[in-house]
This record gives sequence, C-alpha cells and structure tokens, in this order.
Amino acid sequence: MFRSSERTPSGCPQRFAFTLIELLVVIAIIAILIGLLLPAIQKVREAASRAKCQNNLKQQCIGLHNYASANGYFPPAYETPTKGSLQPGWGWSAIMLPQIEQEPLYNGMGLPNSVFGSLPPSIVPPTAAYPIGVANSLSQTRLSIYRCPSDIGPPLNAPRLNHGMSNYRAIMGPSGADINPIHGFFIGDQDLGGLMFQNSKVRLENVPDGTSNTLAIGECMWDGTPLPSNPLDVTKRAAIWAGMTGLHPAPGGAANSIWISNVMWWMDLDVATVNGPTPQAFSSRHHGGVLFGFGDGSVRFHRNGGDPNKLRWLAGRQDGVVVPIEF
Repeated sequence: MFRSSERTPSGCPQRFAFTLIELLVVIAIIAILIGLLLPAIQKVREAASRAKCQNNLKQQCIGLHNYASANGYFPPAYETPTKGSLQPGWGWSAIMLPQIEQEPLYNGMGLPNSVFGSLPPSIVPPTAAYPIGVANSLSQTRLSIYRCPSDIGPPLNAPRLNHGMSNYRAIMGPSGADINPIHGFFIGDQDLGGLMFQNSKVRLENVPDGTSNTLAIGECMWDGTPLPSNPLDVTKRAAIWAGMTGLHPAPGGAANSIWISNVMWWMDLDVATVNGPTPQAFSSRHHGGVLFGFGDGSVRFHRNGGDPNKLRWLAGRQDGVVVPIEF
C-alpha cells in the first residue's frame, strides 16, 4: 500500500516542492540543453536541404541526357524563333519539362510551337515577356526540382518579370581575356565552348573533354538585400525556369539589358569565385560552397575559396585542359 504523503512528528503532512533557486537552476539547465541541441538540429536540417538540392541537380542532369537520347543533342540554354537574335525564348528548364515528368505543363504552355515573349524584341521598351496565348500562371508554376530547399527566395522572381523562381542556371562556357578576346559582351548564338548556349545543339560526340569533365548547371541564389547603388534592385536575382525574357531594364534602371542570366551565364574569374560579390556569381545558401551538376549526371560541391580557374576550364567541353575535379 502506497502513501500519498509522509507525516512530520507533529502529525502534519509533509509536502515536497521546489524552492525558487532549484526551479531557476532547472530552467537554466533546460535552456543550456536547448542551446546545445538547436545547432545540431540546424545542421541536420541543412544537411537534408543540401542532399535535396544535390538530388535536384542530379535529376536535371539526367533530364539533359534523356533529352539528348530523344533528340540527339543537349537542349539549348534557350531557343529563339530567329537564330542569333535578341528575342526572348524558352529556356532549357522549360524545353526539357517532359524529361522531368512535367509533360502536362509542357503541353499546357504549348511547347515546342508556342512563342515565349512578345515579338519583335527590338521594340524599346519591349512589352512584358509572357508566353503568347498562354495563361501567365503557367509560367509562374512553382517547380520544386528547380528550387533549392535552402534558398529563401519568393515563389516568383520580380526582377525577372514575375516568372517562377529557379535556383539553377546553365553554364555556357568559360570566359575571360585569356580565353575570349570579346569577353563580357553577349553575341547572338555565341558558343563559348559549353554544353548549352543560345540555340545550341551540342551532341555527345561534340564533348571531347568528356561529360564527366564538363560543367552543365550551377546554383544561383536569391538575396533580396537592396543594392546600395539601386535600392529598387536586389543583390542576387537567382534565375527563372521559363525562359530568357529579352531586352528590358533592371528594376529602377533606364538602360536595356539582354537578360541571358535568366537561364545561363558564362564562367569568368569573378563569376567562378563562388559566393562572390558579383551579381551573377554562382552562389548558394549552403554552408561553405556551391553545388554544380556535370554533363555525366554527377554533382560536386565547390568550396568557398577554391581555385576559380578549375571551374573556368571545367566549363569548356573541348579545351583539352586537364583539371582535377576533386574540389
């Protein structure tokens, strides 16, 4: 038989309780344990997000190969109705929607026969680039395969005309004064030696360096911090999956730019300095570096402070430069 309480010699029941000091000590211990536990939880969460991002890149690279198997060549970074023009056009990530199990969306937007954007793009300023005859909401679809779980960006990319956000950009090849004498300037259908560029049709046999030694896709994050030089613009604009939106000014700007960074960018020294300050630098919210997808489907992590020249030469499909690919 159990007693509910003990009794003192005087016969009064003895009650057990914490003193205020004991209670404060217990609270302090719990707070310390929570403080020790939170970083571990955050590390586990980030590890899971990084693994999911790595899988996204893996599936995208598999999609590139499936597209190449069906068509004989990798998809272009974006495709314009007129070759070599400054027109807007569907991006690689929209062109290969059937290869990533998004065929209903592909058909709903009318690919490959529909036109992305308003033509002609020579009109200054051009009208907003939306799929002609297609509800805008389709190009605003949130596709998890094109979103890094660690990224904090909104579902729509406002500086890029409010199309669905993407954290992945095609790599059109290496650039710099030592490689390309007209580096820093865009030319229609320019082949910098990468796997994907405007209206490209790169076949597997056109990659003598080997797909395992050639970059295909890299991460680009969203950072909504206003630019000191232009408070209406943001520090890092990420990308969009729908396409290249043609000629239009940046938010708060006046001069038109060709927005190839919606879907692709070259690999110069500044951009290859991952998580660097340049607007188009390949970047991520992962601790310590950025993930890149290769032409063979492999995914590797390039750490902050790594040699940017490795990325520059890996961006080329036929330069013949031997690069250690273990970052």
